[in-house]
Amino acid sequence: MTFGSVEALNIVIRCDALAALGIGHLVRQIALAEELASRGHTVRFRGTTDIDWARAQLSSHGWLLEEPVDGNDPGEIGRGADVVILDGYTYPPSLGRGLQSSGVPVMAMVDDAFGADQVADLYVDQNLGAQKPEGREGRWLVGPQYALLRDVVRSRRGVAAPRDVETPRVLVVFGGSDPFRGAPLAAEMLLETGHPVHAQVIAPDPDVAEAIRGLPTSEGQSVEVLGRSDDLPGLAVACDLAVSAAGSTVWELAALGVPAALIAVVDNQLAGYQAATESLALGLGVLDDLRQDPLTRGEAVARLDGLLRSVEARQALASNASRIVDGDGRARVAEAIEAIAH
Repeated sequence: MTFGSVEALNIVIRCDALAALGIGHLVRQIALAEELASRGHTVRFRGTTDIDWARAQLSSHGWLLEEPVDGNDPGEIGRGADVVILDGYTYPPSLGRGLQSSGVPVMAMVDDAFGADQVADLYVDQNLGAQKPEGREGRWLVGPQYALLRDVVRSRRGVAAPRDVETPRVLVVFGGSDPFRGAPLAAEMLLETGHPVHAQVIAPDPDVAEAIRGLPTSEGQSVEVLGRSDDLPGLAVACDLAVSAAGSTVWELAALGVPAALIAVVDNQLAGYQAATESLALGLGVLDDLRQDPLTRGEAVARLDGLLRSVEARQALASNASRIVDGDGRARVAEAIEAIAH
């Protein structure tokens, strides 16, 4: 079977979605899988998850997550594959090397130095400011022009429009599991501005949700706590601002044209955070610093207050972000996958 002039491929995606680590790897691979399936290719996911939402998202597309006995065994992961995609920082280079030795081309997702030691034919680092490391072999696709965005994001480009309102609506989202409890801190900081605001906070954990509901509010402030959403982009485009971790959600918000304020939650987000906050988002700082240093937190709250007060600043961020992330990155990556397969 062929799609256009390209023979249909059997593609295996190796990634995990765990509450302790987050679901960003799976979310961006669902986006790539949507593109590959639309081109007539067969996609299979191999990995582990302890999150019902992750299984439901795959099931809604007709995919299952096949749990391997040994997720680092090239023979098991590459079984029946024409190409294998690796998206995770803990997989040893021997996995990619073993796949190549058996004749299976490999694509690896990279975030700055994280994942860059993997052995692959094709590397994708979708972060702003990313560069091919010196002396590395293989083909490298770097920058947000290769950002992987799901159908639910791409279909809503051009819908969002920051409004000049007295009480902005703000979405607070720190991934599908928020393992480092960034959402409660961000909600507190929003309320500490004293500015009228309606905060919609994604809190997958019931205990965290209850704690957020108990946060003190000032006049004109309200907090709405939401569970994990199947349609985060739909929530985002109805908001005037989003406060988010500096992970894959950044590229979704940028493509949607939703202005964003970012917090770097873990080390693998730092490089992307620094680049993104130079051009397409407001930087609030590093999660641990905001927790431990009152001065750092106070300065971040002041910056957040300024963004809440200025629709012009929000509009400028949104316009620049949607220009940088055009939503077609997954098609460019899919074409490169087809190239290494043939």
